[in-house]
Amino acid sequence: MHKFLAGYQGKKLIAGDFNMVPDGKAMSMLEEGMVNLIKKYDIASTRSSHYPKDEKFADYVLVSKDIMINDFKVLPDEISDHLAVQVDFE
Repeated sequence: MHKFLAGYQGKKLIAGDFNMVPDGKAMSMLEEGMVNLIKKYDIASTRSSHYPKDEKFADYVLVSKDIMINDFKVLPDEISDHLAVQVDFE
Protein backbone atom coordinates (compact mmCIF):
# COMPACT_ATOMS: atom_id res chain seq x y z
CA MET A 1 0.00 0.00 0.00
CA HIS A 2 2.77 2.43 0.90
CA LYS A 3 4.55 1.91 -2.44
CA PHE A 4 1.26 2.33 -4.28
CA LEU A 5 0.50 5.62 -2.51
CA ALA A 6 4.01 6.96 -3.06
CA GLY A 7 3.75 6.29 -6.79
CA TYR A 8 0.37 7.95 -7.22
CA GLN A 9 0.23 11.67 -7.96
CA GLY A 10 -2.86 13.64 -7.00
CA LYS A 11 -5.28 13.78 -4.13
CA LYS A 12 -5.52 10.64 -2.02
CA LEU A 13 -7.99 9.34 0.54
CA ILE A 14 -7.70 5.88 2.01
CA ALA A 15 -10.13 4.51 4.55
CA GLY A 16 -11.07 1.21 6.04
CA ASP A 17 -10.54 -1.53 8.54
CA PHE A 18 -6.75 -1.75 8.63
CA ASN A 19 -6.51 -3.72 11.91
CA MET A 20 -3.39 -1.75 12.83
CA VAL A 21 -2.35 -0.14 16.08
CA PRO A 22 -2.18 3.65 15.83
CA ASP A 23 1.50 3.91 16.78
CA GLY A 24 2.85 0.90 14.91
CA LYS A 25 5.48 0.87 12.17
CA ALA A 26 2.98 -0.01 9.42
CA MET A 27 0.78 2.96 10.34
CA SER A 28 3.74 5.34 10.45
CA MET A 29 4.65 4.23 6.92
CA LEU A 30 1.13 4.96 5.66
CA GLU A 31 1.18 8.34 7.37
CA GLU A 32 4.19 9.54 5.34
CA GLY A 33 2.82 12.48 3.35
CA MET A 34 -0.71 11.85 4.66
CA VAL A 35 -2.87 13.17 7.49
CA ASN A 36 -4.29 10.52 9.84
CA LEU A 37 -7.72 11.90 10.75
CA ILE A 38 -8.06 9.53 13.70
CA LYS A 39 -5.00 11.17 15.29
CA LYS A 40 -5.70 14.72 14.09
CA TYR A 41 -9.20 14.71 15.56
CA ASP A 42 -8.06 12.93 18.73
CA ILE A 43 -10.50 10.04 18.30
CA ALA A 44 -10.61 7.82 21.38
CA SER A 45 -11.81 4.63 19.65
CA THR A 46 -13.23 3.22 16.43
CA ARG A 47 -14.56 0.16 18.25
CA SER A 48 -17.97 -0.17 19.85
CA SER A 49 -18.83 -1.86 23.12
CA HIS A 50 -19.49 -5.03 21.07
CA TYR A 51 -15.72 -5.49 20.74
CA PRO A 52 -14.52 -7.29 23.89
CA LYS A 53 -10.75 -6.85 23.50
CA ASP A 54 -8.65 -3.95 24.77
CA GLU A 55 -7.50 -2.62 21.37
CA LYS A 56 -9.69 0.36 20.53
CA PHE A 57 -8.63 0.99 16.91
CA ALA A 58 -9.08 -0.85 13.64
CA ASP A 59 -10.55 1.74 11.28
CA TYR A 60 -8.66 4.68 9.85
CA VAL A 61 -9.05 7.52 7.37
CA LEU A 62 -5.91 9.06 5.89
CA VAL A 63 -5.92 11.91 3.40
CA SER A 64 -3.28 13.75 1.44
CA LYS A 65 -2.50 17.24 2.67
CA ASP A 66 -4.21 18.81 -0.37
CA ILE A 67 -7.66 17.54 0.67
CA MET A 68 -9.65 20.04 2.72
CA ILE A 69 -11.52 18.42 5.61
CA ASN A 70 -14.66 20.27 6.64
CA ASP A 71 -15.66 17.79 9.33
CA PHE A 72 -14.66 14.37 10.61
CA LYS A 73 -16.23 12.27 13.33
CA VAL A 74 -16.81 8.76 14.55
CA LEU A 75 -20.53 8.16 14.92
CA PRO A 76 -21.91 6.74 18.19
CA ASP A 77 -24.35 4.24 16.62
CA GLU A 78 -23.45 0.69 17.68
CA ILE A 79 -24.53 -1.84 15.07
CA SER A 80 -21.35 -3.93 14.99
CA ASP A 81 -17.97 -4.06 16.70
CA HIS A 82 -16.87 -1.13 14.47
CA LEU A 83 -18.15 2.42 14.72
CA ALA A 84 -18.94 4.25 11.48
CA VAL A 85 -16.84 7.24 10.44
CA GLN A 86 -18.12 10.33 8.65
CA VAL A 87 -15.91 12.56 6.51
CA ASP A 88 -16.99 15.83 4.88
CA PHE A 89 -14.24 16.89 2.49
CA GLU A 90 -13.50 18.86 -0.67
